[in-house]
Parts: sequence; C-alpha cells; structure tokens
Amino acid sequence: MSSRQPSFPSASAPVVEFWRDADLPFCEGRRAVGSVSCYAPHTHPTFSIGVVDAGASTFSLPHQQTQIGPGDVVLINADEVHSCNPADRESWGYRMFHLDRQWLLQLLQENDLDALPASQVLHSPRACELMDDITAAMGGKDEALQKETVLIAALCELFGICREADLEMHQARCADLQSVRDYLQAHCCDKIALETLAQLAGVGRYQLIRQFRAQFGMTPHALQLDMRINLARDFLRRGASLADVAYRTGFADQSHFHRIFKSRVAATPAQYQLIA
Repeated sequence: MSSRQPSFPSASAPVVEFWRDADLPFCEGRRAVGSVSCYAPHTHPTFSIGVVDAGASTFSLPHQQTQIGPGDVVLINADEVHSCNPADRESWGYRMFHLDRQWLLQLLQENDLDALPASQVLHSPRACELMDDITAAMGGKDEALQKETVLIAALCELFGICREADLEMHQARCADLQSVRDYLQAHCCDKIALETLAQLAGVGRYQLIRQFRAQFGMTPHALQLDMRINLARDFLRRGASLADVAYRTGFADQSHFHRIFKSRVAATPAQYQLIA
C-alpha cells in the first residue's frame, strides 16, 4: 500500500476538482475544499466511497441521519437516496470516489467476498488511511497499472473492515414499487403522469406518493429528476454541449437544468464538464 499522503489545495475560495483516467473508466474521483454547497436528496448509479477532510456534515439516508466529521468514511450503495450537507452553511471539505457497480461485483467475485456492504459510516482510522492511498494514486501521475493495484488493494481491505464491524443492513425492496422505479428509469426523460405510475403499482395516487417516498426516500418526480441528472453527467463526460444535454434529458430550458444539476452535484454543468 502506498505511503504517500495526498496533497490538498489551499485556497480562500471553494475548490472543486474531478479526477478521471481514460484507462480506468470504472472510477471517478472528486475533491471539494471550503465547500458550503448543499445537496438535495439524490442518488448515484455508482457505488460511492467518501471521506471527510474538514468541517462537519449531516449524512442522511431515508431512515437515518448521522453526524460526520474529519476522518469519517462514508459508503453509499448504488441508487441509494442520500444527502450530505454542512450544518449552518459552514464550509467543509471531502473526497469522494464513484465506482462502477459491475466492476466492483466482479472484483468481489474474484476474491470470494460477500455482497457489497450497505450504506454506512465508518469511524475507522485505517479506513481513512486507505482513502488517502486511493487519493494519492488516482490524483497522481502513475501508470494505470499502479493506480488499479492501489485501488483494488485498498477496496478489498476497506470491505473487510465493513464485515469486521458488522455494519451491513438489509435493504428491503417492494416488488410492485420496484416496477414503478424501473419504469421511471426507462422513461426518465419523458413526461409521466402520476396516474400511470399508480396503475403500475396497483394503488391510488396518494398511496403511491406516500409508499414510494417511504421506500426510496423521495417522490417519484424527485427521483425522475435525479435520474435525469445522472444521465446528464454521462452526456457531459462524453463532451455534449450544455444546451444539447438539457434538451436530451427533458428539461424545459438550460436555466432549469442548471439549477437542478447544481442542487444534486454541488457544481454547475460547466464545472463538471471541465477537466483540468
């Protein structure tokens, strides 16, 4: 495991930085320094692992809130509704890595490991050290072979810490509401009537709203917006123009797209697309 410590930019203004490597398309990194941005409840199609570098924040899952601070490591399952916001708009800093779920499942299978751990917070100095190793590798100039070596070794040990702490939680999914979620995913850029979703679930519209929020942490419309933003991120990574992305993801105009994107990514579409 690398002994290098990650370097942190020092700036009076907030800093947002993204890490990507074309040879490692299954991993995307992000660092925020001095951030005061707040996130609306949202999801990622990836498995996400983050660590707090400075300040304090509230990590929220649909049925749980946890206060986190420097050194705490957060694991978030793919498609898990969550948010993580500083208290009283105070600044904080963090690093986050988004990992392709299928790539991770293959890694687990190769090593005879169990299923991915549940969304959780680890108060573990060793977990924080592993995040430093990943940061130093992914943010450095090493070849892809070295980066992937460090990443895999760190992840396998990190998942071992989760098992040892026995922090896995069962995430129940209701089959009829899952069909509604699947429909939203398939038609996320379309106009969808609430009545259509209620018929799919076999319940009334009010029952659908209440049960869907209890199951997934947000209303069907809020989740549809979240799915659109995840799709928009993919288009932006591929170099599509902002106007084209707003149109293709079903937003009425660029202003609406900009506002919803920033509420869920804590960066503008232009900032996200720009790679230093």
